[in-house]
Amino acid sequence: MRLPQNVRERRAQDQYFDGATSGRETYHVPLQVKPLFRVVAVKMSGAAQSGADEGFVYVRCGGTMSTMKTYLSSGDVFLGHRIVGEHPERPERLQAIEAAIDSSELVGRFRRIPPRRATEEELLRVHTAPYLADLRQRMGDLQPKGQGWLDPDTYYGPGTYSAVMHAAGTACDLALRIASSDGDNGFALVRPPGHHASQERAMGFCLLNNVAIAAAAVRATGRRVAIVDFDVHHGNGTEEIFARDGGVLVISLHQFPFYPGSGAATSIGEGNGRGAILNIPLPESSAGPEYKLAFKKVVLPALRRFAPDMILVSAGFDGHAQDSLAGMGLVEEDYAHMVSSLLAVQARLLLVLEGGYNTKALAASVLAVLRVLIDPSSFRPSGHDAGTVPSDAVRRALTEVQKLHGL
Repeated sequence: MRLPQNVRERRAQDQYFDGATSGRETYHVPLQVKPLFRVVAVKMSGAAQSGADEGFVYVRCGGTMSTMKTYLSSGDVFLGHRIVGEHPERPERLQAIEAAIDSSELVGRFRRIPPRRATEEELLRVHTAPYLADLRQRMGDLQPKGQGWLDPDTYYGPGTYSAVMHAAGTACDLALRIASSDGDNGFALVRPPGHHASQERAMGFCLLNNVAIAAAAVRATGRRVAIVDFDVHHGNGTEEIFARDGGVLVISLHQFPFYPGSGAATSIGEGNGRGAILNIPLPESSAGPEYKLAFKKVVLPALRRFAPDMILVSAGFDGHAQDSLAGMGLVEEDYAHMVSSLLAVQARLLLVLEGGYNTKALAASVLAVLRVLIDPSSFRPSGHDAGTVPSDAVRRALTEVQKLHGL
């Protein structure tokens, strides 16, 4: 599926939209929080809207189940979140990943876990009761062919409520399984994404903050949790949720300046959370060498100092060089390298899918990461970027982060 013209042009024009029209209503956001994607109003058609399918995908795994160390969860329920018309956050993202897995050598080398719904208790650790009630009311009033918008980027349809409830619940389920294990890992292939969602606001394609809900569930068991977010956009919702907490370390590597306008290095948390928010803003066109240096100088030292019992990853793949929604230069091997580095710090690792809108690049990147999760010893850097030196600007930015956090 080709991205809309305005998305394809955005990178060249370096501009955003201050509002978007959906139906008869126009939505506006503050200028400093500019939308990712301009909504194009479309008329619903019965043929195009099929609603949510509550069925789950089950795959028979080879080998002895007790020996399986990598969990994977996905399902048809996540395909129910859809809109008529073009939008970057679309069901084809998951379908491309599943097709790539099914045609790879990885079939049978992981344990499939069916999705489950989040409980009210799990949701209320992160989101406010009025916000959850508003989501239920909006989506409960939808007609079978209806749709709506929570902000200029974030849509909902008849299958959205079930999808978001299962996305949050599935992230919690896998996180709790892994946290109580001797070193299992996993990947929650869920949608819609979540890291822009705050306690009481949807934005940037995100309705519920899946990784934050999972982190809160693990923390409720008395364990220490770290979140690493390598999505190309700053996870402003996750930062807001834990900014005053201090019990969860949040590390974000992101293109800056860029949507949503947050994520400066000087944003380090407040009160009890001061120092537990660690932002690594990277300039446009940053690629493998810059991310590797950031891991070496900042990410890994910060994680070792915090000593988490588990690491959760907001795994967005929109920093890929082929993704037109941003301007970074990562390739599949770079994502594998980051995951391999994180496993060396803490084996209990869960990735939760966030962005990634070029379906071919997304599927290839997820496969590269899954190979590392299933067999960490299999990763061998190719040296494709050998000789490439990070810029002085990146080095200065990382030095600033080191000083701010005493690394």
